[in-house]
Amino acid sequence: MLGWVGVVSPAIVVLYAVAMRMTFHHEQQRMARERDEVAEVKQYDEIPLWSAIARYAVAAAFVVGAALVLPSLGADVARQTGLGEAFVGSLFIAFTTSLPEVVVSIAAVRLGAVDLAIGNVLGSNLFNMVILAIDDVVYLKGPLLAASEPTHMVTIVAAVAMQALFLIALTYRVMTKRFVVSWDTAGIAAVYVSAVGIMYMLR
Repeated sequence: MLGWVGVVSPAIVVLYAVAMRMTFHHEQQRMARERDEVAEVKQYDEIPLWSAIARYAVAAAFVVGAALVLPSLGADVARQTGLGEAFVGSLFIAFTTSLPEVVVSIAAVRLGAVDLAIGNVLGSNLFNMVILAIDDVVYLKGPLLAASEPTHMVTIVAAVAMQALFLIALTYRVMTKRFVVSWDTAGIAAVYVSAVGIMYMLR
């Protein structure tokens, strides 16, 4: 422990910073290669920078305002339904707080910005781990992770399995779809449904 903070929390912050640095350098190199091959097409040139920043700030304020109410409502749902805080947090609260990411990703895909959509999801997952370090600082009773329920192991294993499937798909590049989705995304969805079912049984 470092004071009341677990030693894992600083490690999470360091790993996040390293990942962001590596992603930035890789993206800069990729953009430099593309700039040499094709001319970059700019979109939304008619929207001034100050206007985009102002709209972004207003939207973010609405998200933060709604998020302040969610924990108390989630605790009430967990208590009155008997589903448990771990299950309600992993399913209902996580789904609700991820709705903006869903909308942003769908909008980005419709614009053809596939990397923006994927980066939004993966970057959010990466930053969500940093939130644990922030929570550990606020939690004054001791290491945060030591006070958590073992049920979260199901979520951790499922998240690692889903990331592994994505890594395999990114490496081998599935180019065809037999149905609506490819096998890699279907596998990710299957792992998620299985994890939710297991957590429901362990609630």
